[in-house]
Amino acid sequence: MAISGDAERGRSVIVRWRMLAERRLQYLIELYETGRWKVYYKEPEFLKVVQEARVALATWEQLAPPDPAQDKTVEVAIAQTENTAIPASPFMPMPSANGVKPQDDLRKA
Repeated sequence: MAISGDAERGRSVIVRWRMLAERRLQYLIELYETGRWKVYYKEPEFLKVVQEARVALATWEQLAPPDPAQDKTVEVAIAQTENTAIPASPFMPMPSANGVKPQDDLRKA
C-alpha cells in the first residue's frame, strides 16, 4: 500500500522531530557520562530534564516508530523528492578568479 504525498510529508515532519528528541537524549546522556552536567544543572533539575527528554522521545516514537526504510536524513529526502543530486560541499576547491592562484600573495601590491 503506497503512502499518499500528504501522509508521507506528515510522517517526514514527525520523524524529524523524533530524531531531534533522540539527539537531545543522546546529548544529555553524554553530559551525564562526562560529568559536565554538573556545570549546567543541579542534580534534581538535571534528572527532571532527562525524564522530560525520555517522555518526549517515547511520545514521538509512538507517533512515528523507527523505520529504516522510511527514515531518511533531510538532505536525502529532499534529493529524492526533487530527483536531483545533493549539492556539492561549499568547501570544495573553486577555480581561481581573474587568474589569481592560491599560491599568489595578494598582500604584495
